[in-house]
Parts: sequence; structure tokens; C-alpha cells
Amino acid sequence: MQYRRRPLVLVSMLLGVLSLMACKKDPAPGGQESGSAAKPAAPAEVGELNLLIFPDYIDEKIIKDFEAQTKAQVRLTRYDSTEEMESKLAYAGAESQYDVVIMASQILPRMVRRGLVRPLDHAQIPNLKNLESRFSGAGFDDNNKHGVPYQWGTVGIVYNKKKLPNLEPSWSSLLDPQKLAGTFVLLDEQRDMLGSVLKYKGFSSNTTNANEIREAGRVLKDVKKQSKCLGFKGGVGAMEDVRAGSVDMAVVWNGDAQKAIEQDKERLAFVIPKEGSVIWVDVMTIAAKAPHPELAHKFINHVLTPEGGAQLSMYTKYASPNAAAQGKLPEQDRTNTLIYPTKEVADRLEHHRDLGEAAKVFDEVWTEVKSQ
Repeated sequence: MQYRRRPLVLVSMLLGVLSLMACKKDPAPGGQESGSAAKPAAPAEVGELNLLIFPDYIDEKIIKDFEAQTKAQVRLTRYDSTEEMESKLAYAGAESQYDVVIMASQILPRMVRRGLVRPLDHAQIPNLKNLESRFSGAGFDDNNKHGVPYQWGTVGIVYNKKKLPNLEPSWSSLLDPQKLAGTFVLLDEQRDMLGSVLKYKGFSSNTTNANEIREAGRVLKDVKKQSKCLGFKGGVGAMEDVRAGSVDMAVVWNGDAQKAIEQDKERLAFVIPKEGSVIWVDVMTIAAKAPHPELAHKFINHVLTPEGGAQLSMYTKYASPNAAAQGKLPEQDRTNTLIYPTKEVADRLEHHRDLGEAAKVFDEVWTEVKSQ
């Protein structure tokens, strides 16, 4: 990355080294590595696809179908936040140990500038034709030169409606120290969490105004000091805390909330605050020195089949960018406004975009928030 400050890079590398020293790998079924601190994948064997991905973000059936078709083995390494993913991929030699990397679209230009991902060969991905036009045109990653949309969604508040039956649908419920509705955890994802705070303050989530970004950081630092704030967690961990009853509410991604609500409709609910929120898109990319680029292209093409795309969204409960897959989704998913927001809600949402040089301020503010 051309513009990221050297101290932040060194901190990320040091954290990655400490994480590797402190944690051992726990084998999991299906060749997966458990835990956010899993080591980078060992040098890949022939016929092995190494996938770097968020936890609980792909259906085992998709993996098994791909393995059956290609006679390859899929090995998963999981991460909890974009910052952790970037640290893993930038770790010395790691760009040659992963094949497919699922990442937030707004981070992709930065990864391209750092030389950590390679251009895609569209001739090997004929199912690109299945993408919705808004995810495949010139307005998205220069016609999908480096990334193919995987899933998209938004950010909001999941809460225990038995404990908080009259929760105000506002970010103030957990960002205003004078109005905290109950105990809560915040989302450990820089752009999604800071972007949500910016919307709460009436700013653009893509602002490049340093004062506005620092104001969002101040809000988080103030609320972090409150006894009702129990820290930051990834989406899955935050959702589990609410489901287990250890906190009353949490900032989470809508798909994680939907999966939990389906299992406990009497107790759990999700709301996108009235001030608005963000829309994120995750993309499939291929690492710059992927050991099996041909297999990586086959995997991306497999996910883009109508059946693969539908299976993915039925599992994650996120929206599919795959137009061919949408028709194969159950009606209760296609019409679920928690997954596919209404126009009224969508008008209050803002898509993430690359911030260029302004990303330095986001990095600095987020580091301050997490360290204080």
C-alpha cells in the first residue's frame, strides 16, 4: 500500500507474529482451521485450494460439491476483521500461501496498490454473466478486474426484545452515554463501525473530512468507557453474545442477525437505525502469488453458478449479487426486507467506497479507539 503509514504496518506485522506465537492451530472438520488467530496456511499441496474467509461464511455443501467436481481439497483459514485479513495476507510470503481471499470491496483498491491480489482472467470465469449489472459494470472495480462480488448486506442493531421491548430505533441507543438502553458490544470492523457512527452524526460514511472522522472516533472512545459497553467483537461473536443473553444488544451484520432470529423469533429482533447505515459488498479475489490460480478461478466460477449462488445466500442469509441465483432462492428469503431492504430503508443506506489517502485518518482513529 502506497499511503499507509509505516508504524501501522509494523504494528500489524507484530500483532500477526504474536498471534502466531500465542495460538496453536486446532483442526476442524473439512480441512478448516478454527479460530481467528489460525496460522497462515502451509504451502499448498497439489490439488488443494486455500481459502481466506470470515467465519461461518460459506456452506459446507458448496465446498463438498466443488471438491467432488475438481477432486481438490478446500482448506479454510478464517479471520474476524478486515484488519486481521490484511495483516494475514501481507505477512511475509503469505500472498503465496492463499488462493482465494474473500474481502470487503472497499479494501480491494488498497490491496491492488499493495500488489497483494492479481487481475482475474475472465475467460476462466464464464459465470460472470450471472452478476447483476450494478455489480459488474464500470462502476464496480473497473469491470471486475480484480474482484467478483460474493455477498452484500448492511449493518444494524440486534437486540433482545424481551429485555428491551421499547428500544428506540436509533444509534443513540448504544452511542449516546445518556441514552444507553442496555448492555452491548460494538462491531470490530473499522469501516462498518466508524461508518455507522458517521451516519449517526449526520455525516457521510465515506467522508474524507478529518474532523468528521475524528468526531466519530471521539463518540466511540466516550461510549467505550461506559460500564454497559462490553467491548468490540466480530459479527458472529457479537451475535452469539446477544443470543446467549450475556449482552442486551450488539452492532452486527444483517445476515448474522437473520440466522439467529430464525431460531428465536420470540426473543430477538434487528433494526437498521433511523439515522441510516452502510451497505457493504464482499468480493472474491485471487492472491498475487496464489499457488493454484487455475483452481482459484474454478472456485469463483463455481460460486457464480445459479445453484452455488443460491446455496450460499440460503446459508449466510445475506443478499446475493448473482441475478441467476436470486430466482432459485425461497420466497421467504427473496421477500425478506431484513435481507433485501425496502426502498425506504435503502434510501438511508450508503455504499462503502475506496477513500484513497483519507483512509490514513480512518486507520489512525480506529487505532486510537481500540488502544484507549
